[in-house]
Amino acid sequence: MGTKLFFFAILIFASAKGIQADPLFFSNVSALQNDGTTRVDLFSNPGATLIGPQITFLVDITGMLPPGTTDTLLVSYFEAGASPIVQAFQIPLLGSVQPPFTLLFSFTTGSFAATPATLTLDLLNSNPDFIIPSGANAGQGVNSYTYSFNVSQPVPEPATLTLLGAGLTGLFAGVRRRQNPKKHAQPKQG
Repeated sequence: MGTKLFFFAILIFASAKGIQADPLFFSNVSALQNDGTTRVDLFSNPGATLIGPQITFLVDITGMLPPGTTDTLLVSYFEAGASPIVQAFQIPLLGSVQPPFTLLFSFTTGSFAATPATLTLDLLNSNPDFIIPSGANAGQGVNSYTYSFNVSQPVPEPATLTLLGAGLTGLFAGVRRRQNPKKHAQPKQG
């Protein structure tokens, strides 16, 4: 009986040593559109045009961190003609929120015309950190992933432009009156 217990204890110890935390992964990256009522899957819709000026993205983070360790999700946004913007998110979030969770982050676009843009995500301490969900390389693990799309700001409506024009005309007329007060003075009734 003692020998069986000894072998059972060794078996438990050996199997416990082989247990590791699941690596962290990101997936389901999408952009929110139409005031958050529509989600655009960035993997399934490469080249889609996202309407700004502020574009909000969602990403699912799954897996487990070994006790006492951290990871960093590095998010890089690049819009043609502009400097890249980089955001870093420490995992666990807020020092205690462990995966799985959905992370929300935003960037502001500066373009009115459809401008090429990319979004690259990378979990710095996890490799691979993304599993390609479909296509020719489905199931392949990669260390980071770059999504390509276009960004654009909405063009103002004609009524908004008319209102803006009327306001500017009134402002211009007020400035001219202050510059030439005698020319615009009312004649005295006598």
